[in-house]
Amino acid sequence: MSLLQEPDTTRIQRLTVRGPAGARERLLPQLESKRWPAPSDDSWVLVRQVEASAGPGQLAGELIERARQKISIGDPAEVVRFPTLAALLAELISDLINGSAAHRWYWQRWARLWPLPCGDAIQQVWREHPRQLVATCHLLAARGRLRSTWQQLSAANATAVLAALSHELGLPAPAPQDAFQAWAPNGATLTIPLQVKEVWQPVVAPFPSQDPRTTLAAMVVAADYTALPLRTAPHRTLTEIRQQLTRSTGKVTARTQTLAHHARPGADNQPPGTAHTGATASNERGQCDGHKAKNATGSAYPGIPGENPEVSHPAAPDRDVSDYPGQERPAAETCGPAETPLLHPERVYTGMGGTLYLLNFLNRPPVQAMMEQAWQALPNGWAWLYRLGRELALDREDPLCDLLADRLGLESVAELEDLPPLPCRAEILSLAAQWYDPRDLWSPALLRIPAEFSFTPGHLDLYTDDSKVKLELRLAGLDLNPGWLPWLGTVVTFHFDHFPHLRRSRS
Repeated sequence: MSLLQEPDTTRIQRLTVRGPAGARERLLPQLESKRWPAPSDDSWVLVRQVEASAGPGQLAGELIERARQKISIGDPAEVVRFPTLAALLAELISDLINGSAAHRWYWQRWARLWPLPCGDAIQQVWREHPRQLVATCHLLAARGRLRSTWQQLSAANATAVLAALSHELGLPAPAPQDAFQAWAPNGATLTIPLQVKEVWQPVVAPFPSQDPRTTLAAMVVAADYTALPLRTAPHRTLTEIRQQLTRSTGKVTARTQTLAHHARPGADNQPPGTAHTGATASNERGQCDGHKAKNATGSAYPGIPGENPEVSHPAAPDRDVSDYPGQERPAAETCGPAETPLLHPERVYTGMGGTLYLLNFLNRPPVQAMMEQAWQALPNGWAWLYRLGRELALDREDPLCDLLADRLGLESVAELEDLPPLPCRAEILSLAAQWYDPRDLWSPALLRIPAEFSFTPGHLDLYTDDSKVKLELRLAGLDLNPGWLPWLGTVVTFHFDHFPHLRRSRS
């Protein structure tokens, strides 16, 4: 069972109602039917406790209003906010390694992990959230905790996480002992960005090439950068990437990619409950959590040619929470999530938002069959998106191309034009003409939609207004939420509920 509920939900961990008999039973349906405070930034929020007192008919509304006020004030002793689910999990793993997780009030719903060895606890977190594994590793690398995380894992831990991630990607369980086979007659191999190799090589250095921990690292890198080959030739892909991660390299110059940053305000919420005399909603030992997670922008292992020094929270002393009357930890330690940098969701303006609609075209079974047959010619889903976009006059100067170049590990946007041509081009364009009328849909106008996009590893979101969606587009299903795309290694979500702040700045 997953540790956390799906996005856009609010969960009360514990509800205490004091009042007339039956007050709790009357309150619960009211709480379920009420509209809880909704964040505007897709963040996940943990609220320690909310209390309210009112008559039976007003109690639910009063409780929700108190929750809204508490979240608005944002006292770090009572409210903790994470920009994404991956940020929450990365912080939890960091505190598990430090030994401080059990002492922080906002982690008490995970108390079942405390008796476990650290590696087993990390295994449990990742097995329950395999789609967050790539993004979590980015965040752990950014704070210099990736190496120490891998050191906590046993071979059995890595094997269990590999099985969960393989299932999520639709792969058979990886076979590390498979012999390497060349990708093509000329011996061409997959390539991953050099700066990514420098991040991961120190992580896997203590382990043999065939060790499950090395294979897990290769799987994370492959899911992030070579998801298409991973799906079509998983054993060969992992063998090649393992070799690249365990092969020493010389000095590397990392390309820095800067996208227009825009931290989104707001947050999701938490509730509590009460009866005529009063009600308290909380999580275990005073935590009430509601969450909402999607994700947004940023580039891979931002600005890190190698992993940061192993620094983070100092290991927490082994004390009982009763050592701190009135709170789980001293005030300075209560603000754990603010102590280390996180990849915050960011938005970037694009005039070519419709390019992402092409993902629904590429995801159709006949096109997927062609991609699987021709993956060696163009072994990256992002490259297929770029080449198909160019068929409809995708603007090479648009910031969306910066993202595509970054995901392909290219030194510059200009190198996109050096990609191989679109495989099966005639067959693909023939299908497009059959499925979408060129007169009112399959034309360059399809791509020209003002929007904002945001990216963090594993998640891509597009924000635009529903006035930009034509009836023909909707009938064709091109604006449907693609969701989890294993061949891209990314969850893609379209948002049409509000018009974005269309800033034309490009950096």
